[in-house]
Amino acid sequence: MMRTKVEQLLAALLVILSVATLATVVWQVIGRYLLEAPSSATEEIARFLLIWLGMVSMTYAFARRMHVGVDLISARLSPSRQVFAARGIWLACIVFALSVMVYGGGLLVRITATLGQTSAALTLPMWVIYSVMPACGLIIAYFAVSFLLEGIATEPEASEGDQS
Repeated sequence: MMRTKVEQLLAALLVILSVATLATVVWQVIGRYLLEAPSSATEEIARFLLIWLGMVSMTYAFARRMHVGVDLISARLSPSRQVFAARGIWLACIVFALSVMVYGGGLLVRITATLGQTSAALTLPMWVIYSVMPACGLIIAYFAVSFLLEGIATEPEASEGDQS
């Protein structure tokens, strides 16, 4: 299934980002304390990798349904109302991902690209760093739509026998 492939790609990217972050931080420590020659480039790389690691981790957690969820209210609802609440939650996730992450993140990428903003040490275009936000927003929206459709497809089974 397509969702499984996307999850596997996210997991592989997380491994790569984690290893790269670890290597960068270890090199920064070696440079600072053993060689007594700290590098501002490795500090900046570690910061950018941490941004990407956080965004991709959040996306992976969402894809695996491991994100924090408070079901204090929905657990007390009838099964049919739980289905309705779940649909509302997935729709809210779609709206958030598309409006804040994709649209808002896309604006941030476009503005920084237009202004030609670059990072201080690496002179890397900042739009490259910020592009993780709309990309992850699209992936989250994809998973939320997938979960919503999955819930609609299985709804008759879930609400059988519910007389509310």
